[in-house]
Amino acid sequence: MRLDWLRAFRAVMQTGTATGAAAILLRTQPQVSRMIASLEDAVGLKLFRREGRRLVPTEQALLFLQYVEPLLIGLEGIGHAADDIRHDRGRPLLVAAEPFLLHKAVPEAITALNAAADFRCTIDICIRGLGLWMSRGNADLGVVALPFSQTDMERTVFAEAEVVAVLPPGHRLAAEPALQMQDLRNERFIGLSTSTLLRAQIDIAAARVGISLDPVVNATSGVTACDFVARGLGMTIADPIIAQSFVSRGVTVRRLRAGLKLTYGYLTARQAPSAAARLAMDMIAATVSRLGGDFVTLAPAYRHLGRPASAA
Repeated sequence: MRLDWLRAFRAVMQTGTATGAAAILLRTQPQVSRMIASLEDAVGLKLFRREGRRLVPTEQALLFLQYVEPLLIGLEGIGHAADDIRHDRGRPLLVAAEPFLLHKAVPEAITALNAAADFRCTIDICIRGLGLWMSRGNADLGVVALPFSQTDMERTVFAEAEVVAVLPPGHRLAAEPALQMQDLRNERFIGLSTSTLLRAQIDIAAARVGISLDPVVNATSGVTACDFVARGLGMTIADPIIAQSFVSRGVTVRRLRAGLKLTYGYLTARQAPSAAARLAMDMIAATVSRLGGDFVTLAPAYRHLGRPASAA
Protein backbone atom coordinates (compact mmCIF):
# COMPACT_ATOMS: atom_id res chain seq x y z
CA MET A 1 0.00 0.00 0.00
CA ARG A 2 1.42 3.35 -1.02
CA LEU A 3 1.14 6.65 0.80
CA ASP A 4 0.00 8.50 -2.33
CA TRP A 5 -2.98 6.12 -2.57
CA LEU A 6 -4.07 7.18 0.91
CA ARG A 7 -3.63 10.84 0.02
CA ALA A 8 -5.73 10.31 -3.09
CA PHE A 9 -8.42 8.63 -0.98
CA ARG A 10 -8.54 11.57 1.44
CA ALA A 11 -8.65 14.08 -1.41
CA VAL A 12 -11.61 12.30 -3.01
CA MET A 13 -13.37 12.23 0.37
CA GLN A 14 -12.83 15.99 0.63
CA THR A 15 -13.90 16.95 -2.89
CA GLY A 16 -16.31 14.19 -3.94
CA THR A 17 -14.75 13.78 -7.40
CA ALA A 18 -11.58 12.38 -8.92
CA THR A 19 -11.20 15.66 -10.84
CA GLY A 20 -11.34 17.71 -7.64
CA ALA A 21 -8.86 15.39 -5.95
CA ALA A 22 -6.53 15.67 -8.94
CA ALA A 23 -6.48 19.46 -8.56
CA ILE A 24 -5.46 19.14 -4.90
CA LEU A 25 -2.80 16.52 -5.59
CA LEU A 26 -1.47 18.10 -8.83
CA ARG A 27 -2.20 14.86 -10.65
CA THR A 28 -4.48 13.96 -13.55
CA GLN A 29 -7.98 12.55 -13.08
CA PRO A 30 -7.02 9.14 -14.58
CA GLN A 31 -4.06 8.91 -12.20
CA VAL A 32 -6.32 9.53 -9.21
CA SER A 33 -8.83 6.96 -10.45
CA ARG A 34 -6.06 4.37 -10.80
CA MET A 35 -4.77 5.12 -7.30
CA ILE A 36 -8.25 4.65 -5.82
CA ALA A 37 -8.68 1.37 -7.69
CA SER A 38 -5.28 0.17 -6.47
CA LEU A 39 -6.13 1.11 -2.89
CA GLU A 40 -9.46 -0.74 -3.05
CA ASP A 41 -7.65 -3.84 -4.34
CA ALA A 42 -4.98 -3.59 -1.64
CA VAL A 43 -7.38 -3.26 1.30
CA GLY A 44 -10.21 -5.38 -0.08
CA LEU A 45 -12.84 -2.67 0.46
CA LYS A 46 -15.35 -0.98 -1.83
CA LEU A 47 -14.72 2.66 -0.95
CA PHE A 48 -16.87 4.58 -3.46
CA ARG A 49 -19.87 4.21 -5.71
CA ARG A 50 -20.36 6.43 -8.73
CA GLU A 51 -23.41 8.70 -9.01
CA GLY A 52 -23.08 10.76 -12.18
CA ARG A 53 -19.78 12.61 -11.92
CA ARG A 54 -19.53 12.24 -8.16
CA LEU A 55 -17.87 9.51 -6.14
CA VAL A 56 -20.05 8.80 -3.12
CA PRO A 57 -18.22 7.21 -0.16
CA THR A 58 -19.51 3.92 1.18
CA GLU A 59 -19.93 3.21 4.88
CA GLN A 60 -16.63 1.31 4.70
CA ALA A 61 -14.95 4.45 3.34
CA LEU A 62 -16.23 6.55 6.24
CA LEU A 63 -14.85 4.04 8.73
CA PHE A 64 -11.56 3.72 6.83
CA LEU A 65 -11.11 7.51 6.89
CA GLN A 66 -11.15 7.46 10.70
CA TYR A 67 -7.92 5.43 10.58
CA VAL A 68 -6.33 7.14 7.59
CA GLU A 69 -6.83 10.78 8.64
CA PRO A 70 -4.83 10.64 11.92
CA LEU A 71 -2.03 8.78 10.10
CA LEU A 72 -1.75 11.41 7.37
CA ILE A 73 -2.00 14.28 9.85
CA GLY A 74 0.82 12.71 11.85
CA LEU A 75 3.04 12.27 8.80
CA GLU A 76 2.37 15.80 7.59
CA GLY A 77 3.29 17.11 11.03
CA ILE A 78 6.78 15.57 11.05
CA GLY A 79 8.39 18.77 9.78
CA HIS A 80 6.70 20.81 12.50
CA ALA A 81 7.67 18.17 15.07
CA ALA A 82 11.34 18.45 14.13
CA ASP A 83 11.13 22.23 14.45
CA ASP A 84 9.47 21.87 17.87
CA ILE A 85 12.26 19.55 19.03
CA ARG A 86 14.98 21.91 17.79
CA HIS A 87 13.38 24.80 19.71
CA ASP A 88 12.54 22.72 22.80
CA ARG A 89 8.78 23.12 22.37
CA GLY A 90 6.16 20.49 23.12
CA ARG A 91 3.83 19.38 20.34
CA PRO A 92 0.53 21.25 19.96
CA LEU A 93 -2.39 19.93 21.98
CA LEU A 94 -5.02 18.26 19.79
CA VAL A 95 -8.48 19.31 21.01
CA ALA A 96 -11.66 17.86 19.51
CA ALA A 97 -15.01 19.40 20.46
CA GLU A 98 -18.64 18.93 19.51
CA PRO A 99 -20.03 21.60 17.16
CA PHE A 100 -22.19 23.35 19.78
CA LEU A 101 -19.09 23.93 21.92
CA LEU A 102 -17.03 25.08 18.94
CA HIS A 103 -19.57 27.84 18.27
CA LYS A 104 -18.54 30.01 21.22
CA ALA A 105 -17.05 28.38 24.33
CA VAL A 106 -13.95 26.64 22.97
CA PRO A 107 -12.84 29.46 20.62
CA GLU A 108 -13.10 32.05 23.41
CA ALA A 109 -11.15 29.81 25.80
CA ILE A 110 -8.38 29.15 23.30
CA THR A 111 -8.17 32.85 22.44
CA ALA A 112 -7.73 33.65 26.14
CA LEU A 113 -5.04 30.99 26.49
CA ASN A 114 -3.08 32.34 23.55
CA ALA A 115 -3.26 35.85 24.97
CA ALA A 116 -1.93 34.70 28.34
CA ALA A 117 0.72 32.13 27.39
CA ASP A 118 2.66 30.45 24.61
CA PHE A 119 -0.13 27.94 24.06
CA ARG A 120 -0.37 26.03 20.81
CA CYS A 121 -3.13 23.66 19.81
CA THR A 122 -4.98 22.10 16.92
CA ILE A 123 -8.79 22.28 17.02
CA ASP A 124 -10.86 19.58 15.37
CA ILE A 125 -14.56 18.80 15.23
CA CYS A 126 -15.91 15.81 17.15
CA ILE A 127 -18.80 14.03 15.42
CA ARG A 128 -20.78 12.09 18.02
CA GLY A 129 -21.74 9.33 15.60
CA LEU A 130 -18.08 8.63 14.77
CA GLY A 131 -16.84 8.79 18.35
CA LEU A 132 -13.45 9.85 19.71
CA TRP A 133 -10.70 7.30 20.16
CA MET A 134 -7.33 7.75 21.88
CA SER A 135 -6.20 4.49 20.24
CA ARG A 136 -6.69 6.07 16.80
CA GLY A 137 -4.97 9.33 17.66
CA ASN A 138 -8.16 11.37 17.29
CA ALA A 139 -7.42 13.80 20.13
CA ASP A 140 -5.57 14.54 23.36
CA LEU A 141 -8.65 16.25 24.80
CA GLY A 142 -12.31 15.96 23.90
CA VAL A 143 -14.93 18.54 24.91
CA VAL A 144 -18.40 17.02 24.62
CA ALA A 145 -21.86 16.61 26.06
CA LEU A 146 -22.19 13.54 28.27
CA PRO A 147 -23.09 10.71 28.09
CA PHE A 148 -20.64 9.94 25.29
CA SER A 149 -20.21 6.21 24.78
CA GLN A 150 -18.27 6.06 21.50
CA THR A 151 -14.82 6.38 23.06
CA ASP A 152 -11.98 4.59 24.84
CA MET A 153 -11.07 7.78 26.71
CA GLU A 154 -11.71 8.74 30.34
CA ARG A 155 -14.90 10.78 30.87
CA THR A 156 -15.02 13.64 33.40
CA VAL A 157 -17.91 16.03 34.12
CA PHE A 158 -16.86 19.67 34.33
CA ALA A 159 -20.20 21.53 34.27
CA GLU A 160 -23.96 21.21 34.10
CA ALA A 161 -26.06 23.63 32.06
CA GLU A 162 -29.72 24.49 32.50
CA VAL A 163 -31.44 24.43 29.11
CA VAL A 164 -33.28 27.65 28.24
CA ALA A 165 -36.18 28.92 26.12
CA VAL A 166 -35.19 31.15 23.21
CA LEU A 167 -37.84 33.59 21.94
CA PRO A 168 -37.89 35.57 18.69
CA PRO A 169 -37.86 39.39 18.69
CA GLY A 170 -41.08 40.89 20.04
CA HIS A 171 -42.54 37.62 21.34
CA ARG A 172 -45.34 37.97 23.93
CA LEU A 173 -43.69 35.48 26.34
CA ALA A 174 -40.64 37.73 26.64
CA ALA A 175 -42.54 39.61 29.37
CA GLU A 176 -42.36 36.52 31.61
CA PRO A 177 -39.29 36.08 33.86
CA ALA A 178 -39.40 32.29 33.46
CA LEU A 179 -41.42 29.80 31.44
CA GLN A 180 -43.00 26.40 32.01
CA MET A 181 -43.30 23.70 29.37
CA GLN A 182 -47.05 24.36 29.29
CA ASP A 183 -46.33 27.88 28.01
CA LEU A 184 -45.03 26.37 24.78
CA ARG A 185 -48.42 24.93 23.84
CA ASN A 186 -49.48 26.06 20.35
CA GLU A 187 -46.25 28.05 19.85
CA ARG A 188 -44.36 27.94 16.56
CA PHE A 189 -41.45 25.72 17.53
CA ILE A 190 -38.02 25.13 16.02
CA GLY A 191 -37.14 21.52 16.82
CA LEU A 192 -33.84 19.65 16.97
CA SER A 193 -33.07 16.55 14.96
CA THR A 194 -33.31 13.14 16.61
CA SER A 195 -29.51 12.83 16.42
CA THR A 196 -29.11 15.40 19.23
CA LEU A 197 -29.03 14.56 22.93
CA LEU A 198 -31.49 17.32 23.75
CA ARG A 199 -34.28 16.23 21.39
CA ALA A 200 -35.32 13.19 23.45
CA GLN A 201 -35.31 15.25 26.67
CA ILE A 202 -37.56 17.88 25.08
CA ASP A 203 -40.04 15.30 23.77
CA ILE A 204 -40.27 13.59 27.18
CA ALA A 205 -40.76 16.90 29.02
CA ALA A 206 -43.52 17.92 26.60
CA ALA A 207 -45.30 14.57 26.91
CA ARG A 208 -45.10 14.78 30.70
CA VAL A 209 -47.27 17.92 30.73
CA GLY A 210 -49.57 16.72 27.97
CA ILE A 211 -48.48 18.93 25.10
CA SER A 212 -47.20 18.11 21.64
CA LEU A 213 -44.53 20.25 20.02
CA ASP A 214 -45.02 20.19 16.26
CA PRO A 215 -41.89 21.82 14.82
CA VAL A 216 -42.18 24.10 11.82
CA VAL A 217 -38.51 23.26 11.17
CA ASN A 218 -36.17 20.61 12.56
CA ALA A 219 -32.58 21.83 12.81
CA THR A 220 -29.47 19.67 13.09
CA SER A 221 -27.91 21.91 15.73
CA GLY A 222 -28.79 24.42 18.42
CA VAL A 223 -26.87 27.09 16.51
CA THR A 224 -29.09 26.63 13.46
CA ALA A 225 -32.23 26.52 15.61
CA CYS A 226 -31.31 29.82 17.30
CA ASP A 227 -30.55 31.37 13.93
CA PHE A 228 -34.10 30.54 12.83
CA VAL A 229 -35.41 32.09 16.06
CA ALA A 230 -33.46 35.29 15.39
CA ARG A 231 -35.09 35.38 11.95
CA GLY A 232 -38.54 35.26 13.59
CA LEU A 233 -39.54 31.78 12.44
CA GLY A 234 -40.45 30.52 15.91
CA MET A 235 -39.05 29.73 19.37
CA THR A 236 -36.74 26.94 20.50
CA ILE A 237 -35.11 25.26 23.49
CA ALA A 238 -31.32 25.41 23.52
CA ASP A 239 -28.02 25.26 25.33
CA PRO A 240 -27.68 28.55 27.28
CA ILE A 241 -24.28 29.52 25.86
CA ILE A 242 -25.48 29.18 22.30
CA ALA A 243 -28.75 30.95 23.13
CA GLN A 244 -27.08 33.96 24.76
CA SER A 245 -24.74 34.38 21.80
CA PHE A 246 -27.83 35.34 19.75
CA VAL A 247 -29.09 38.06 22.12
CA SER A 248 -27.36 40.68 19.96
CA ARG A 249 -29.68 39.60 17.14
CA GLY A 250 -32.79 40.38 19.16
CA VAL A 251 -33.72 37.03 20.73
CA THR A 252 -34.84 36.81 24.36
CA VAL A 253 -33.48 34.07 26.61
CA ARG A 254 -35.67 32.90 29.48
CA ARG A 255 -35.26 30.28 32.18
CA LEU A 256 -37.30 27.16 31.40
CA ARG A 257 -38.56 25.40 34.52
CA ALA A 258 -38.71 21.94 33.02
CA GLY A 259 -35.72 20.20 34.58
CA LEU A 260 -33.87 19.94 31.25
CA LYS A 261 -30.10 19.93 31.62
CA LEU A 262 -26.97 19.31 29.57
CA THR A 263 -23.83 17.84 31.10
CA TYR A 264 -20.53 19.12 29.71
CA GLY A 265 -17.59 16.75 29.95
CA TYR A 266 -13.96 16.17 29.06
CA LEU A 267 -12.53 13.09 27.38
CA THR A 268 -8.89 12.47 28.27
CA ALA A 269 -6.27 9.74 28.20
CA ARG A 270 -6.52 7.24 31.03
CA GLN A 271 -3.16 8.42 32.33
CA ALA A 272 -2.98 11.88 33.89
CA PRO A 273 -3.64 14.68 31.36
CA SER A 274 -0.63 16.71 30.24
CA ALA A 275 0.07 20.17 31.65
CA ALA A 276 -1.20 21.71 28.40
CA ALA A 277 -4.41 19.68 28.59
CA ARG A 278 -4.99 20.70 32.21
CA LEU A 279 -4.44 24.35 31.29
CA ALA A 280 -7.00 24.06 28.48
CA MET A 281 -9.47 22.23 30.72
CA ASP A 282 -9.31 24.97 33.36
CA MET A 283 -9.73 27.76 30.81
CA ILE A 284 -12.63 26.06 29.01
CA ALA A 285 -14.42 25.49 32.33
CA ALA A 286 -13.88 29.11 33.36
CA THR A 287 -15.11 30.33 29.96
CA VAL A 288 -18.21 28.14 30.09
CA SER A 289 -19.01 29.53 33.55
CA ARG A 290 -18.58 33.12 32.35
CA LEU A 291 -20.63 32.69 29.18
CA GLY A 292 -23.35 30.60 30.80
CA GLY A 293 -23.77 32.79 33.88
CA ASP A 294 -26.51 31.63 36.25
CA PHE A 295 -27.53 28.87 33.85
CA VAL A 296 -24.25 26.95 34.34
CA THR A 297 -22.94 25.20 37.45
CA LEU A 298 -19.33 24.01 37.48
CA ALA A 299 -18.41 20.61 38.91
CA PRO A 300 -16.72 20.78 42.35
CA ALA A 301 -13.21 20.29 40.92
CA TYR A 302 -13.64 23.40 38.75
CA ARG A 303 -15.87 25.55 40.92
CA HIS A 304 -13.02 27.81 42.03
CA LEU A 305 -12.67 28.96 38.40
CA GLY A 306 -16.11 30.54 38.03
CA ARG A 307 -18.93 32.32 39.76
CA PRO A 308 -21.16 30.36 42.15
CA ALA A 309 -24.51 29.33 40.68
CA SER A 310 -27.43 31.38 41.98
CA ALA A 311 -30.73 29.90 43.05
CA ALA A 312 -33.10 29.10 40.21
